[in-house]
Amino acid sequence: MTLSSSISMADACSRDWDVVVIGAGPAGTVAARQLALQKLHVLLIERKAFPRYKVCGCCLNQRALSSLQAIGLGAICEDLGAVPLNSFQMRFNGREATVPLPGGLAISRSVFDERLVQAAIDEGVCFLPETTAILKNSAEQDQTRQLELTQQGQPSGAVSAKMVLAADGLGHPSLQQCDDFESTVSQNSRLGVGALLASDDFSEYPTGVIHMAIHKSGYVGLVRVEDGRVNLAAAIDRDFIKQSGSPTAAVLAILQASGFPAFSEISEGSFKGTIPFTRKTLRPVGNRVFVLGDAAGYLEPFTGEGMANAIADAVAVAQIAPRGLVTWDHALEQEWLKKHHKITDGRLYWCRWLALLLRLPVAVGIGLRLFHLFPAVARPIVARLNH
Repeated sequence: MTLSSSISMADACSRDWDVVVIGAGPAGTVAARQLALQKLHVLLIERKAFPRYKVCGCCLNQRALSSLQAIGLGAICEDLGAVPLNSFQMRFNGREATVPLPGGLAISRSVFDERLVQAAIDEGVCFLPETTAILKNSAEQDQTRQLELTQQGQPSGAVSAKMVLAADGLGHPSLQQCDDFESTVSQNSRLGVGALLASDDFSEYPTGVIHMAIHKSGYVGLVRVEDGRVNLAAAIDRDFIKQSGSPTAAVLAILQASGFPAFSEISEGSFKGTIPFTRKTLRPVGNRVFVLGDAAGYLEPFTGEGMANAIADAVAVAQIAPRGLVTWDHALEQEWLKKHHKITDGRLYWCRWLALLLRLPVAVGIGLRLFHLFPAVARPIVARLNH
């Protein structure tokens, strides 16, 4: 199934919008749907065609699933045949440890995101794919925000809205002309690398398990999704990719060093990459603009924290944003900052510390031995990330 536009460019540019949402990942799409349910006129813009592949782990943890259930989207994953997850297996230098991971699901992003977009369209959201939106600077007293639209690299029109939600992922490219949304990038940030692969040896990558190959220069996560393929998502040091000669060679080196088998079909064309992803938007709110999901900040995730944060952000912003349609004030901005930080900061703290520990071979070795001998030790950590 391919999702096409539900509105023409000419029609989109001629309407008065309450909210324009940029980015049709979980954060943007769920927010658009929740706002449309409040009878607002919402335009959802996505620069890619659907279905589209995302460099991303494809795990939904219990927190994400609970959020979907609360807004009436709990049946989506079951309908799509999502794979139940039961454990998390780590390998490092031939050592191995497996810990329980109850309650999560694995679903490919191309299928999951497409179904979320359809759910938003069903509630009245207008969808405009294959379109790039750039937010223009504005004065603080302006009552609307203006966006320039391009398709296939050519200027195609402009839209205005009382409010804009930027949910367009790492680096929030839609805000590149606005000075109010500066983001910082960690000096030791890794690059994301991803692929969807067929497995030659099903026994090595069984269904229901998140596999993690750990290396001092990065890690590779693998999980089987609903169509039987293995989704691979890696976080790798830039210097190690250069040293290895390519992202493919770096992934293969990490798999081999950890003791996981490689895939015969892996080639240079198998992988997609990201910009350095450990980053944070210093102030994810401005005049009639909310920044959410990965666009607001990103750290290395492990068991689906990224999508869980995105969905929680979306539900929260849809509760706050409508109050700013008529009158925008700094009190509303402060309310969003507090809410956003409450949603993300505690869990990002754990992700930050786990990411740091995974860079220390001695700590990884000790941790795996401990988890192997006493699996219950890992339960508080898994619970903290998963709920």
